[in-house]
Amino acid sequence: MKRRRLLTVILSAILLFAFPLSAFAARPTTPTPTPIEYIGLGDSIGYGMSATAGNSYFDKFSVYLSQKAVGTSYTSSNEAWPGLTTKQLLDEIQGVLTVETPILLTDSRVALPGATVVTISIGANNLMAPLLRLVGEQYNITYGTSTFLEEITNAINTNPGPLNAWLPWQILWPYSELQVALRKGVSDFKLELPKIISNIKLLTPKAKIYHLTVYNPVYGNADLRNFIDTYIDQIDAEIKAKASTYGYITVDVYTAFENYTGTLPLVGFDMAAIPPTYDPHPTDAGHELIFQLLKTTYEIPAPVKGRK
Repeated sequence: MKRRRLLTVILSAILLFAFPLSAFAARPTTPTPTPIEYIGLGDSIGYGMSATAGNSYFDKFSVYLSQKAVGTSYTSSNEAWPGLTTKQLLDEIQGVLTVETPILLTDSRVALPGATVVTISIGANNLMAPLLRLVGEQYNITYGTSTFLEEITNAINTNPGPLNAWLPWQILWPYSELQVALRKGVSDFKLELPKIISNIKLLTPKAKIYHLTVYNPVYGNADLRNFIDTYIDQIDAEIKAKASTYGYITVDVYTAFENYTGTLPLVGFDMAAIPPTYDPHPTDAGHELIFQLLKTTYEIPAPVKGRK
């Protein structure tokens, strides 16, 4: 009996030295990379209007994300559409037809399920749409057509009189048609932003959502720029204030544009240029700056928890 016990001890010792315990431990497994699916939402800025081919922030960020998708799949879809307000974006996400959205212009509701990255550019048209619409009325030019910016630019440069007569009173009088419209635009934004985020999260709960702030597109006219700023500030303050509550990440485009020291113009709106230009959309340089902000923000670990 003692000999058998001794042999057992000796055999156990041999096995221990020949095969360390680590050999029997479970081998670490390499986690399977998560597929990346990028969806862009929003207005003409997100759509890439006025950017040259391949140079919109969506296109650049999409290429960057595709390079991150090593060992897994990557898909992207840009569901932004020119002219959308917050109400119209909400309609698109919910897939409902309303007075503001008589037809659906995007596949947002279909595209969002499964998305892992979502960017949103929305809010600018809550302010710029009424401004441009009312300016167009001074020249009998209908806002919202594909040629509007070209037509209004030619009309103002040919005869700036109607704009010069109309604009100062709109800025100075608190109850002017423009100021009433801009206050409504801010009010609508505050009401609809939480609904937009909540509906996105219903469709794709695990997505990282990046919401761009609204930049000031007006250059070359200090009075108009400062006036518009008072309303943009309210929208941007709302975007920042609601981020932690609703679980999205703010991308501060406004501040980046304000602090820009480069020589290339960021937007195509300059009333002091010769001739003046009235395109409020980012140039290629503006889109590059937005892309760099998105890239930097994406690379910062920022777990966000919010209500759905």
